[in-house]
Amino acid sequence: MNKLAIDIGGTSIRFALVVNNQIIKKEVIDTDPQDRKKNLDYIKKTVDSWNSKIDYIGVCCPGPLDLKTGTILITYNLPDWSGKCILQEIKDLFNVSNVKINNDGNVAALGQYIVRKDLHSLLYFTISTGIGAGFIHEGKIFEGYNGTALEIANALPNWNSEDPSRSGIEFQASGKNICIQLNKLGVEVKDTKEAFELYNSKENEIVNKFFEEIENKLINLISTSIYFLNPEMIVLGGSVAMKNQEFIKEVFNKVKQTTKDTNYDVKFEFAQDLDDSTLLGCCQM
Repeated sequence: MNKLAIDIGGTSIRFALVVNNQIIKKEVIDTDPQDRKKNLDYIKKTVDSWNSKIDYIGVCCPGPLDLKTGTILITYNLPDWSGKCILQEIKDLFNVSNVKINNDGNVAALGQYIVRKDLHSLLYFTISTGIGAGFIHEGKIFEGYNGTALEIANALPNWNSEDPSRSGIEFQASGKNICIQLNKLGVEVKDTKEAFELYNSKENEIVNKFFEEIENKLINLISTSIYFLNPEMIVLGGSVAMKNQEFIKEVFNKVKQTTKDTNYDVKFEFAQDLDDSTLLGCCQM
């Protein structure tokens, strides 16, 4: 069976032809937040040039999603993709009925589960442009009652903020929002790399205090997830996590100290082959 995997991200879209769980052909393009049709038409044109009949398409994209209809309910980073039934659009575009769609965090988690062997369960967090998660239990994606389990962008909200619905972890600690929050505090940074460089220098008290708060929020988030889900392993991925591993390792260490009473030392790892494993995850839904 020839499978097409499509990974729609906030910055780029990866798509690949997968045969017998092997990636045969792959391409990466920039995501156009204002013109999804341009992106989808390009994918179709490229896949047609591969001259391979497509039997199945697996899609992952930012959420939250309505999994029953395949509609992206809202994605702040991709305005033209919000509220659109991506599942049906792809079915119609490729004339393929066997199409499955899921949240990018869920599928990334599935991909990380696939590249590891004999795991009971895996909890995945991505810290990148946004923040997301996915939980795999005995090889299956945990979706919850209406399909929005592990949609954690607004986890740990602040009820007393101007907008409690946009006050959670993503709006404080994602790559995009770290810069926004520091700029609000009067510290001008052009990107997350510069923000972490300032933090690592320990010379700016405003920056130091801000990152201490971010660290505390991540410790709270991950520790609480351990108490609820009791995963065998936790994996961290995403550009912010992968490029600042010493910061994340310190979070890991403090989470382990916090959760000692669970009587299980959760395994922590960074993501392996994240791009390709997520594409493979698209084909295993």
